[in-house]
Amino acid sequence: MALSADRLTPALGAEITGISTETAIDAALVDELHAQLMEHHVLFIRDLDLSPTQLAQLGAEFGTLGARHHSYVTHPESDDVVILEWKGDDLPDAAEWHSDMTYRETPPFASIIKADVIPVGGDTLWASMFSVYESLPNGMRDDLAELEAVHDMGAFRTPAYREGGNEGILDAYAAAKTAVHPMIEHHPVTGRPYLNVSESFTRFIIGLSAPESGRLLTELFDRINRPEHHVRLRWKPNTIAIWDNRGTQHYAVVDYLPNLRRLLRVAVVDDARQPLSS
Repeated sequence: MALSADRLTPALGAEITGISTETAIDAALVDELHAQLMEHHVLFIRDLDLSPTQLAQLGAEFGTLGARHHSYVTHPESDDVVILEWKGDDLPDAAEWHSDMTYRETPPFASIIKADVIPVGGDTLWASMFSVYESLPNGMRDDLAELEAVHDMGAFRTPAYREGGNEGILDAYAAAKTAVHPMIEHHPVTGRPYLNVSESFTRFIIGLSAPESGRLLTELFDRINRPEHHVRLRWKPNTIAIWDNRGTQHYAVVDYLPNLRRLLRVAVVDDARQPLSS
């Protein structure tokens, strides 16, 4: 099978052609998709109408499924597919730059989303943390390589508090977990270094005072916001997005309410094609 990739920005993102609903979802297909993912970090496939079961099958070819989100409901056709749906007065929780679930010791390797119901608006942006890292001065890279930061569930504590008070927050923390990660990580397949902090989930830097930590994180978050590191997707029904959670962040634009926006997502915990020596 010969897939074609049209690079969308210098930093990241490619539109993939050569796949249809008749294409067999198997290891050979995902071998090619994985190779493109390692190069482009985020892949977009248009007009691919996969059922929830097929979406889960595609994810399972990439690696072990799991790490289902603590706040979302699953699809009735597959427990491995979560429903991301907002409308009316709902306030979406993804309008912040983040990598999925970095408050866990081992965040999911990849996410796969299918657009189901799409209003006008509701675009998603991705940022390359490789590109952000490469934009840092050399001395700053060296300093950050020695530091670690605490990641927690961020604003998800708000509904936990509203539903259960202080005890609700403690229960939510117990379910979601908290983790410490190096501020500079290296991709386990390509070896490329990338910045690993996000405005959603990174709370403070180990070993720094609160003011020092806050100032440094704010500077890094500002860099992530720069458009030269981004690619933007205008969703259409049956658009599929696949991204490597290692080295990317994403931001869902909230400009469509009160209209309905519904996406279906599969999380892939580990990378079945990751070299065993990494």
